[in-house]
Amino acid sequence: MKKSARISVIAKIEEAKEREEARKLAEYQREVLDKKIKLQELEGFLNEYKERFMKLTRFGASADKIRSSHAFISQLNKAISQQHNAVVEAERAADEYREQWVRAKRRMEILQKAVNNLRRQERQHEDRKEQLTIDELARRKRQAY
Repeated sequence: MKKSARISVIAKIEEAKEREEARKLAEYQREVLDKKIKLQELEGFLNEYKERFMKLTRFGASADKIRSSHAFISQLNKAISQQHNAVVEAERAADEYREQWVRAKRRMEILQKAVNNLRRQERQHEDRKEQLTIDELARRKRQAY
């Protein structure tokens, strides 16, 4: 088996690994997007709730209602803070995985270049051998006359 064929097998394995890393990276990126959407939804809900609370307090509200609204707003703020932390953590994980994918892609590209170079060298070697054979046949033919 030629050296290019042996390395080609390894390159194909690395290519499969790179595709898997790319698939996983896409999952991480979807997770980041999902978490950001949830964060935006929480922030939107908080803003809507605050507006309703402001309208409620303008028309007069009981102390219990005001306290429960403040407690609910506090819980929403806590949920928003936790979701923000989840977004930051998901982005960090996606960035780390992006680095893994880049490394896998580089390995694959290096091996593919090596295979291409080896194939080119093997073709050149075969061409030289063929030319030597042709030259030798021509030389023998001339000697035979």
